[in-house]
Amino acid sequence: MTSRAFLDEYFNDAFEDTAKKRREVFDRGLLLIAHVIREELPTATAISVNASVLTAVHDGEGTIWRFNDGTRTKLNEQTCANIRDTLLDMRSFNRTDAPLLAADWKRVPDMTGTLRVDLPENPDEDQEQEAAPAADDRPHGTPGENAGNCAQCRRLLIWDGTGKRVNDEWGEYLCYDPRPGGTESRVHVLAARKTAQPQT
Repeated sequence: MTSRAFLDEYFNDAFEDTAKKRREVFDRGLLLIAHVIREELPTATAISVNASVLTAVHDGEGTIWRFNDGTRTKLNEQTCANIRDTLLDMRSFNRTDAPLLAADWKRVPDMTGTLRVDLPENPDEDQEQEAAPAADDRPHGTPGENAGNCAQCRRLLIWDGTGKRVNDEWGEYLCYDPRPGGTESRVHVLAARKTAQPQT
């Protein structure tokens, strides 16, 4: 007969898996939002939102866009609509702010219901920085072929369609814990290939 303890653990395992997936939804949604915003506001480093409404975009100097003043024209309406739809999808995975707060979103003290979150770094720039600085020296390969293992998480990496970047077997560029390599890049890092020894 199945015990209560087993069923408790069985449920808790599913609950923990769901929480991890929900965090992935937040992280990937924020990555998408960051990309969309930076196409028009390339210096953006953080956003403020109220429910599913983008209320402000910030950079290192201050607020560069607000939904209710003259800066509004810096983001076109379709971009704002796309961000709203993504936020709606992200928020459909939670009923309270608690999971967002656990994912490092912060309450804005003087704006009820508004949360602020730092945007992730651009993975394209991050991956370029991990490679050699000279374009001719950057690693590249044949799209779809094995590129070796990630230096951080050790997952098998594959050259993407461009042959200039790598993703894992699920097509994911982001690198999630655990990261035994000890580094902190948000994207997969191609391990340095061993230089072949000259034949003697």
